[in-house]
Amino acid sequence: MFKPADKSELNQVSRTGLRGIVLLGLLIEAPRSLKEIREIFIDLNIFEPEHSDDILRIDINTLKASGCEITKANAKTGFKYRLLKHPFSLNILKDEINVIKKAYKKIKDSSNIELILKYDELFKKLAEYIDDSEAKETLCGLSVLKTFDTEFIQELIEDCRQNRTLRLSYRTPQAKEDSQKEVCAHRIVFQNDKIYLYGFDLIRKKSVVLNIKRIGAILARFSGSSKVEIEYTTVKFFLKNFGVTDIEEIIETRDDGYVIEGRYYNDFLAAQRILSFGANCTVLEPQEFRETIIQKLKNMRNVYNE
Repeated sequence: MFKPADKSELNQVSRTGLRGIVLLGLLIEAPRSLKEIREIFIDLNIFEPEHSDDILRIDINTLKASGCEITKANAKTGFKYRLLKHPFSLNILKDEINVIKKAYKKIKDSSNIELILKYDELFKKLAEYIDDSEAKETLCGLSVLKTFDTEFIQELIEDCRQNRTLRLSYRTPQAKEDSQKEVCAHRIVFQNDKIYLYGFDLIRKKSVVLNIKRIGAILARFSGSSKVEIEYTTVKFFLKNFGVTDIEEIIETRDDGYVIEGRYYNDFLAAQRILSFGANCTVLEPQEFRETIIQKLKNMRNVYNE
């Protein structure tokens, strides 16, 4: 948080004021014992080793006088001073949180995983400076990553950057037990408030999309994965309403709609995308994929008719 001061420049500032600012920052960061405060102050060149601890106690009392609530350093607190409240905290009203919520909701659906992680970090950082526990909890609850292990997501992103092969345990919705997979990690994708690992299954020899919440554990990581050629699923379909993305291209415009060609990572994502259009979409080709979609629709109708 702080870097050592140049002692030649300290004649220009109030050392008492400087220690007070640093001390506030240290206590916001974590509870501190008198010994820890002394050692950090000495390392920062704002306190001399021969100075008495009474100076530090005066600094603490100065913060209290300015409106900070600080516990005593006793057995109950682990002999550390704990900052309970300070007058420099943020006061975010419910209406302001609702504005943030609405803006975030619009932004997140078109954001990549890196941006989603930054928003999660921002909400957590803001929450650190809010005293109101309800507002703090509400703000942290805005993040779609609140139920995710963000460190694990960061690790997977790095796996993709390094082109690693992952040996992992994974459980599909239908399975009762985990199975092992060896997957070349390609990229992490945020979609519909879920996070997926896109990769190539070396055992099944096909591209896969894995919901990261179904990954039980990473059993091993191997660097320098061999390059694999992804066979994307290309689908041509008719769409009544305009609604394409950067993975789709309009190849023909008709009076009643558009003929579109989409290129998807695998059959699962292609089917998911086509079904999202509902009755506005008609698959034209390939014929095999068209029949797959028809069968899925029949199965869905049978389920709802039961």
